[in-house]
Amino acid sequence: MNLTRLRALAVFLALATGAVSPALSQEPFVPPPAGQRLTLDHAIELALAGNEISGIAAARLEGAAALKRQAVAQLIPALTVTANATRRAREVTRIIGGDEVTVQAVHAYSSQAAVDTPLFDLRALPLIRAAQSGLAAQRIESQELRRALAFDVADGYYAALSLERLLDAARQRVVVGTQTVAESRIRLDAGLANRNDLTRTELELATAELVATRAANSVTTARLALSFLINAPVDGELAVPKRSTLQNAGRQDLVDQALAARQELTALDERLRQAKRLALAPRLGWVPRLDLRGIYRWTNEAGLSGSSEDWNIGANLTWELFDGGDRTSFAAQRDAEAKEVELVLAQRRRQVALEVDRSSADLASADAALSQARTQLDVAIQNAEEVRERFQNGLATALEQTDAQVSAFESEAEVARQGFARDVAGLALERALGGWPAGDDPYYSQRSSLPEAP
Repeated sequence: MNLTRLRALAVFLALATGAVSPALSQEPFVPPPAGQRLTLDHAIELALAGNEISGIAAARLEGAAALKRQAVAQLIPALTVTANATRRAREVTRIIGGDEVTVQAVHAYSSQAAVDTPLFDLRALPLIRAAQSGLAAQRIESQELRRALAFDVADGYYAALSLERLLDAARQRVVVGTQTVAESRIRLDAGLANRNDLTRTELELATAELVATRAANSVTTARLALSFLINAPVDGELAVPKRSTLQNAGRQDLVDQALAARQELTALDERLRQAKRLALAPRLGWVPRLDLRGIYRWTNEAGLSGSSEDWNIGANLTWELFDGGDRTSFAAQRDAEAKEVELVLAQRRRQVALEVDRSSADLASADAALSQARTQLDVAIQNAEEVRERFQNGLATALEQTDAQVSAFESEAEVARQGFARDVAGLALERALGGWPAGDDPYYSQRSSLPEAP
């Protein structure tokens, strides 16, 4: 479970506890459909299109592609063209064979075109292959950035749904509390109840109204957080996600599935190949390098040669036999970097297994806690209905009615908290397995089940 989800869960739990005690190229932006419910899939689509994370992922991929082109450019011929214009104080001439020859003109012009191309440079090959591995790794890492954003959106979406369910229960509590206060006054006027009963029911109504206000503010905050992630307003109703049920599987099967599906491991493997190829390049520095250079010149000063044009082609062999140990030191540094990446990859593999184990255990615990909370809610609702019926028949006091209503609300809030915890755990397991946030959970389709006021 990452830090974002832990913070979201902590905020939700703190809110609910206080309540019961007295938002690879970047895609075009797609606005939410007017008058329609926002779905989780559409929220993720909006985030991938409008959140800056997608742009950051695309920019990093463009940078890696540019590095690859830079590495390949070492083997591509380079053309350099220069031109020169000179103004001199005087013209210089000589008489050669009876002819006057201009040695230096007052206005002198010259140009040169040089082509340089490597014919053999063994060091460039591992650098090109390293750049290819770097591009492949960055492509995966950019996708992982988008996947992480999708899970953050799902966390925020489920948090908003849970808080809205809590708000439904709080509002229903206010409705029933208002009706209880009205009936308590009637009973007090008729001499069937004492002043303490009315005071207690009025206090419960005030508490219910405070809880409803806090719940409404929390829903607003959750929607604003979701709006920030998707970079679009979240004004309408949130649709219940269609969440697929995770299949039961053994621990090793889940770990194997995660190791095969987690693309970040593939990216680290590419980074390891990149580091090893970069370490190979300085070791090939002792291999001779052969370059070819061609030059074409033109000038308006023919001079003694009598020719205004000239060209030549030459081959250059460079053999760096000893450089004072610079290549060896550089190679050792690259070896250390490769070793670090290799250890990071090994550690990440073990960490993936740990994430799967933890998220599986958290999901099992969350399922059990949610089941227990629903059972407790059924009991609390049944008790509230029975007390309500007895209260209407004059067989129960307003205090009993209030206590039963508070107990039902607390059970409803506990279901909301445990439901959110279960969804966070489910998302964590999906993330650990290398999946994508999608599917359905019928829990959110259940509206507040507090007894209606007569």
